[in-house]
Amino acid sequence: MKDRYIKHGQVILLALLLLSIGACKKDDFLQVDAKDALNEAIVFSSEANADLFVNDIYNQLPDINNEYQISDQYTDNSFCGASWETGQSTVRSGSITPSNDPGGPANMWDYTSNFNKIRKCNVLLANLNKYKANFSADFIKHRSAEARYLRAFFYTLMYENYGGVPIITTPLDNTSGTPLFFPRASNDAMLAFIETECDAAAADLPVITAKNAKGRATQGAAITLKGAAELFAASPLFNTSNDLSKWAKAAATNNQIIQSGNYSLFPDYAGLFLSGNNDNQEIIFNKEYQAVTKGTQRDGMLGPVYVKGVQQAWGNLEPTQSLVDDYLMDNGLPIADPASGYDPQNPYTHREPRFYQSIIYDGSMWQGGIITTRIGGNNEIDLGSTSDITNTAYYGRKTLDESITGQASLSALRPGGSNYIFFRYAEVLLNYAEAQNEAVGADNSVYNALNLLRTGRPTSGVVPALVPGSMTQSQMRDYIRRERRIELAFEDKRWFDIRRWKITTGPNGVLTTPDYGMKITTDPVSGKLIYTKVNVFNNKFFDYQNILPIPQGVIDRNPKLVQNPGY
Repeated sequence: MKDRYIKHGQVILLALLLLSIGACKKDDFLQVDAKDALNEAIVFSSEANADLFVNDIYNQLPDINNEYQISDQYTDNSFCGASWETGQSTVRSGSITPSNDPGGPANMWDYTSNFNKIRKCNVLLANLNKYKANFSADFIKHRSAEARYLRAFFYTLMYENYGGVPIITTPLDNTSGTPLFFPRASNDAMLAFIETECDAAAADLPVITAKNAKGRATQGAAITLKGAAELFAASPLFNTSNDLSKWAKAAATNNQIIQSGNYSLFPDYAGLFLSGNNDNQEIIFNKEYQAVTKGTQRDGMLGPVYVKGVQQAWGNLEPTQSLVDDYLMDNGLPIADPASGYDPQNPYTHREPRFYQSIIYDGSMWQGGIITTRIGGNNEIDLGSTSDITNTAYYGRKTLDESITGQASLSALRPGGSNYIFFRYAEVLLNYAEAQNEAVGADNSVYNALNLLRTGRPTSGVVPALVPGSMTQSQMRDYIRRERRIELAFEDKRWFDIRRWKITTGPNGVLTTPDYGMKITTDPVSGKLIYTKVNVFNNKFFDYQNILPIPQGVIDRNPKLVQNPGY
């Protein structure tokens, strides 16, 4: 293929051209400039040129490792007292409206942003066909599959937040006389479209693991995305009649990944998120980073505030007491079980390994210093939200790189090189276990999947293994939901789970009951520490907010759109 290599000046020109073709402001994905035809002819003149466009679409994946507020802040997993952050000001105060949809970290599910990304996918697909004489058959096949996967990925984020949205598969052109405004698809039609896209992509994508894919779409990524969307569709939020066939379908799709044998658990739970272990055998799809040039500031934004007397970070990841309480004891029992051995006055002893790999608590070591969140400590709990110090007496540890000081991470160097993981094998095991349990009950395959998480990692296994037949379907449901919360904490999964399970509201709703932290004082006589749970925030949320509103500006521009109920 000619023009395989291009000069530096051409790269700059092409970068500008692809931006003009694929990127739009606000709702400009409904429009196209006349000059785009000329730009397209240059960008799609060769495989090398076209790959710049493809790379730009991958670059549109949410940049969450440079986000100061992950979506766990919208949930009962983490609370940050900064009143200006959307977690507190909008989501947990019941203030979501069509004019202030939170959009998610790094605009993860933002309506207009995602349609602009979808337009890029549509442009790529259209021009691979239009200029097919410039490309090999294999190039067209592979890049088309990647585009369909990425389009399904962006649509899934929207589906799981807004429900059905308009399905647009061609670049809209306001100069051709073709329709510009489309109605919303039903939830079922939206899921069917995502399934079709994932099936088509899986058929043509390579069967390789993350180590060789290096952030590109694979067959496993397409099947996993399909299974995740089907699990959401089978859940109470959308599956109001509890159609068991929807659960069975989700189980079957996720089981494809398990049976493929292409993925396995990484042996080190804490280490699987660090740059030294990027693209390990557990990773199914991620966003790639390169330290300094395209690196991250996650450690500085989310890490512990004061380390050895110096402010190292902003402390924006602050686990709640309810999350801490959900971690099991090292004998595999929940702390509420009388046989667990839990001592409320020694709450951090004999907890399961993932607790120590995920949570920084009073007395934890971090970067060679001891973090004390007790009253009088070097990170004394900030109950008044007057500083960056934790409001709950905890900081997050999981996903952070202890070797990178917060001071360095907050600089312009972006020293973090850890990839952001969208899908990993542990989630597939949990997806399968949940769907199978709902479809047929807790059969042996459910126990087998969950026992991999309990015993499959030397650094985080919890023994003994679950005994098949020891739980009813309802008990297994509760166990899976707890296990999912712990295993996937701080990975931007909880926001989707609490909504699809419809546990946000009600008497025990996770977003209608208070968040608690731990106030630790010292007995003046004995010198022993006294642990007292303390209210740090009163949540407010409404049931209709489980499905987010279509932004008002979009409704105003498209007369065919209907707003979600309640707004």
